[in-house]
Amino acid sequence: MALSKLNRFHWHMTDSQSFPFVSRQYPQLAAHGAYSNHEVYTVEDVREVVEYARVRGIQVIPEIDAPAHAGNGWDWGPKHGLGELSLCINQQPWSFYCGEPPCGQLNPKNNNTYLILQRLYAELLELAGPTDFFHLGGDEVNLECWGQFFNDTDLRGLWCEFMLQAFQRLRVANGGISPKMTVVWSSGLTNTPCLSKNSFAVQVWGGSTWQENFELIENGFNLIISHVDAWYLDCGFGSWRSTGEGACSPYRTWQNVYKHRPWNRMRLTPQDSLQQ
Repeated sequence: MALSKLNRFHWHMTDSQSFPFVSRQYPQLAAHGAYSNHEVYTVEDVREVVEYARVRGIQVIPEIDAPAHAGNGWDWGPKHGLGELSLCINQQPWSFYCGEPPCGQLNPKNNNTYLILQRLYAELLELAGPTDFFHLGGDEVNLECWGQFFNDTDLRGLWCEFMLQAFQRLRVANGGISPKMTVVWSSGLTNTPCLSKNSFAVQVWGGSTWQENFELIENGFNLIISHVDAWYLDCGFGSWRSTGEGACSPYRTWQNVYKHRPWNRMRLTPQDSLQQ
C-alpha cells in the first residue's frame, strides 16, 4: 500500500462467515463466530497491524459489519439473558433472507445489540484511533428478514432507526464527538432521506453503471468508489452459488483495474468535484 501511495486501510474485520475479532468486552462473539480459536484477531494482533501501518503512513479504519452479515458470532444472547441479538441466523433458503450465506441480521429492537456495538466501537477506536473516519458497515441489509418479525413496521424506517442509533452509539464511544466522516456501504436503502450527507459518506460497491451511483451523486453524498466490475480483487476465485458463475466472475485483470475510469462511466461533470 505504501509503495502504491495508498494511505487508508479499510479493514472489513467481520462478515457473514466469521467473527474473528476477540473483543475484551464480549469474547463470546469470537468464541461463537470464529472458524477456530486459532483463526482470530486478538487485541495484540490489531495493535500490531495498526502500528505496522502507522510507521508506513497508513491509517487503519476498522469495520464491524452491521446490521447485516451478522449471524455467526451473535447467537449467544438468549443464554446470557440478553435476548435475540441477531435474527434469521443460518435461515434457509438463504437467498430469501440475506445477500450471501450464512444468514444473520442484527435485531434492531434489542437495546443490548446497540450496547454491544457501542462497546465494540470503543475498543476499535482505542486500538486504531483516534480516527477522522469510521465505517459503520450497512452492507446488503435484507428487509425480508426483519419483515418476518416486525411485519407491522415501516422496514425502511427501521433501517433508518438502526443506522442512526449506531451512529449515536459511535459518538458516545468516541467521547461525544462525531468522526469527520462516517461511512456506510451502498444499497437500495442509502438514499433514504434519514442519512445526512454532512455526516455520512457512502462506499459504492456495486457496478459502475448501477443506478445508485447517479442517485447518490444527485443527492450530494460524498462517495468512496469500490466498483465491483473493476476493483474487486477477489472476483473469479469461487462461489457460494450451486449453479452459474461466481458472485463476481470473471477474475479482474490488472488491465481492468488500471483502465477503469468511473468518472467517465458515471458521466460526471467538473461541478461534481470528484476527487481522485
